[in-house]
Amino acid sequence: MLNKHDRLGGIQYIALISSTIMGVIAISLPNIAIESAHEGALLSTLMAGILATIFAVIMNILGNLFPKKTIVEYLVTLLGKSLGKLLGLILIIYFLSTTALILRVFSDALKGLVLLHTPLEVIMISMLLTAVYLCLNGINGIAKLSELFLPIIILSILLLIGLSSSNFSFVRLRPVLLPSLWQSIKSIPNLSSAFLGYEIILMVTPFIARKKANIPNTLIGIGIPTVIYTLLVIMAIGAFGLKPTQQMNYPTITLARKINFPGAFAERFDIFFVLLWILAAFTSVANYFYMASLSLVRLVTLRNYQPFVYFLAPIVYMLAILPQDLPEIKMVNTYIGYLGLSISILAAVLLILVLISGKKEHENG
Repeated sequence: MLNKHDRLGGIQYIALISSTIMGVIAISLPNIAIESAHEGALLSTLMAGILATIFAVIMNILGNLFPKKTIVEYLVTLLGKSLGKLLGLILIIYFLSTTALILRVFSDALKGLVLLHTPLEVIMISMLLTAVYLCLNGINGIAKLSELFLPIIILSILLLIGLSSSNFSFVRLRPVLLPSLWQSIKSIPNLSSAFLGYEIILMVTPFIARKKANIPNTLIGIGIPTVIYTLLVIMAIGAFGLKPTQQMNYPTITLARKINFPGAFAERFDIFFVLLWILAAFTSVANYFYMASLSLVRLVTLRNYQPFVYFLAPIVYMLAILPQDLPEIKMVNTYIGYLGLSISILAAVLLILVLISGKKEHENG
């Protein structure tokens, strides 16, 4: 049963989608795009964004057919108790693993960039405890914080892009302007992980006040990170070139470090950018953690999700601490990316199943 205060407005819904997608990946996206697609990095990023948009709309339509239920609940309705609960459990594992991955990547990056002498565990626990506190306040508190932080995150990235224009050269951009179409297409699955986060649609549809505006708001929510990601790839390649960008772990941070102000004013723009990027990482962690908690309570058909927040926090920490180095983190990211893509395909299959079988709920049903 939904609390009457747990209602999301259109802007909050947009903010939830965009802030869940734009997490830690923003600082390394140009590197990921080039490693996956080489000269097709720009086109592949755009195509991955379009694919994410298609899947998000499918999830939107599916959610609207079950306006009072999350995916964990209508999986049982559509597929039966055994298979439905098994897939629901896989969904929970995905949300938990993604929360842990974002937490680990964020903590590693923050330690390497600004908190050199702070133990990794301290950074991780601090972020996790803050996410726990936010999740205990419910979807409305999370949505309001996402709504507050998203404009700041967007403005900071746009400011970075604008200030980096002095280092930009169209000559360096030439290799990606005429890419191999096949190279771009086959790299889409790898790049799709950068756009994951729109699965939050499957969990928050019951909380949306005006469901008729869902699809336009979804297009805006996906469109914001698609445009920003594309601009980041363009700026990184235009500023450094294709191969140098591929060799950087955090090209976006390097862009910030290269910014020079007249008269040596505010030389360390990268520190300012990192502080604002923390907001993006935090909202992404909190949103995924909330999805994991809500999924678990709906799977076991209970009402109060808050005790599960405390139960899941140590599990997230243990999962986050498991990878030993960057190659292992990248390997985990690849597996989670494919799992996320599989969940998107599952949503499409479920929608087809609903349309064929006619099983659906009405708002008053």
